[in-house]
Amino acid sequence: MTIDSSQQEAVRWRLVPGVELLGPVTGSGLVQETYLVQRRDGQVIQISALLNLILKTAESEPTTDKLALDVSSSYGRELDRSGLNMLIEQKLRPLGLIEDATGTVPMDDPAPTARPLLALRLKGAILPARAVNRLAAMLRPIYFPPVVIFALVALVGLDIALFVSSSLMSALEQVLVTPTLLLGLFAMMVVGAVIHELGHATACKYGGAEPGVIGFGVYLVFPAFFTNVTDSYRLNRSGKLRTDLGGLYFNVWCVLLAGAGFLLTGNGILLLFVITTQIMMLQQLPPTIRLDGYFVLADLAGVPDLFSRVGPVLRSIIPGRPVDPRVTELRPAARRIVKVWVLTVVPALVLLFAWLLWNLPFIVGQASSAVVVHAHALSAAWAGGRPVEVVLSSLSIFLLVLPIAGIVVIIPKLFFDGLKAVRRFRKSRNTEAVRDTGHLPAAGPARAAGPAGPAGPAAHMRLKQQARHAEVAGPMGHLKARRTRAVAGGLHHRMPKS
Repeated sequence: MTIDSSQQEAVRWRLVPGVELLGPVTGSGLVQETYLVQRRDGQVIQISALLNLILKTAESEPTTDKLALDVSSSYGRELDRSGLNMLIEQKLRPLGLIEDATGTVPMDDPAPTARPLLALRLKGAILPARAVNRLAAMLRPIYFPPVVIFALVALVGLDIALFVSSSLMSALEQVLVTPTLLLGLFAMMVVGAVIHELGHATACKYGGAEPGVIGFGVYLVFPAFFTNVTDSYRLNRSGKLRTDLGGLYFNVWCVLLAGAGFLLTGNGILLLFVITTQIMMLQQLPPTIRLDGYFVLADLAGVPDLFSRVGPVLRSIIPGRPVDPRVTELRPAARRIVKVWVLTVVPALVLLFAWLLWNLPFIVGQASSAVVVHAHALSAAWAGGRPVEVVLSSLSIFLLVLPIAGIVVIIPKLFFDGLKAVRRFRKSRNTEAVRDTGHLPAAGPARAAGPAGPAGPAAHMRLKQQARHAEVAGPMGHLKARRTRAVAGGLHHRMPKS
């Protein structure tokens, strides 16, 4: 909304209640210095130094003229009233960071939230933030360096001992012939997944940030747990990496306890838990989708949402097209990491989804046949009064049906997301045609060009989640959520740690 001259005299700007200035970003992969701001809804936004200065100066609720004067004095360059209003109207107010304290200027629509690609959906809380923080505070000593070294050395020793003295086939036979043990293994894996999330939360707390809830959601087509470690954005690079790897570290302790139990008792279920957990730990490391390895790479590069850079990188490698500003704003090292990631992961994901579509009829057919078999087993177990088998058959049916239902949902979503991407690409080409020729292309209605923003990135959002999020205004900014995080000008999502 444009502010007219009569309104400008009465306006007194202030931060929206609940907005917190978190300070400069450490370990950023962007060329220019950026700062973090957190909204009341938990969205963390990464903004430029100029926008951060405007917000900091607005804490005293100055008038427009006073705000422009104070910002100009602190920034060392003149910012007049029109320039200030442009930044407020196009960047800060749409992001829900600043408002008129007098009520003269009506509020905008609700501030946007991150909608990241391949993000966690249908989320719900299991442990509230207060309980998570209490548990994390008690478990912080586990991250003392001598304890970490002991755990890693013990893991190597345990694996050697198990490899030499244990029999995987005997453990499998012991569990498979006893349905109760199979159900127990499933329960242990679920508990281990929750402990994994608690590891992320504890690492976040150890670094000096405040973890949020531990919850449950659906990632791609599978059920998954997550931890809200949005506040880890305030940590330095080592603190972020510790948070990224904290889940795997707590899995190490699960493996050590189960392995010691197996060596003492010979119970096969404990050996299977040790092996299965370590396989799942390895599956977390490839940085292809939003698992732990993805967030490790993102924090090493200093780029919160790698998926938000896919479009800019691909557009930049098209012959004859200029390098996208969202590529040039990255430091050289970060730019190389992002380019290699995009050129490796995008083809892999395209091939994966192509394989999925090609084999979808076969997958659905096999899953349907398996569901029928387990349904007969469920009916027989119910009639025979065998509750353990009833639970196992029910879980099997659920785990077979859920991925198929997810595929049915995700394929149309990917199709429509692809159409939106094509429209954005065509729109960007039309915009370039206007910029290069000085007039509008023949097709399409005329649109007035907006004022250019100041140089540098304006904002990002993060949720990790989640955690490990859509572009709003070009190189001036992006919102992200992580774990969730945002940047002025667009939206990204770091999904909760899963």
